[in-house]
Amino acid sequence: MTIRAITLAIANPSQGATAINRILGWEIEEDFGAFASLKPPTGPPLWLNVPHDGEDLTSGLVLHIATDDVDRSFHNATSQGAIKVRQPQNMDYGERSASVAIGEVPGVTFDFSSPLDR
Repeated sequence: MTIRAITLAIANPSQGATAINRILGWEIEEDFGAFASLKPPTGPPLWLNVPHDGEDLTSGLVLHIATDDVDRSFHNATSQGAIKVRQPQNMDYGERSASVAIGEVPGVTFDFSSPLDR
């Protein structure tokens, strides 16, 4: 089996999709207000949906994004309005990594990473 999509339950999917498109450059495939679909450069689509009855908002989720240049990805994202969570640094597990948050997608951290041996 493969992952068909990743769904985040957020209060304003349309606003979140617009922010992700602006900050990360992911293509908005669909936007119906209460549901939006984004296409990252690789991997499954990201679906943003309002929570259903009894469903909580997404929180504490980290989306790990492979990139060739962590520093450039971090700088590009923060220059477009992303919130700095962790500056670029070499991690003990052999990767360079940096994290940002997007105010319109609360509860989710976007982590850019790349192996150090590149």
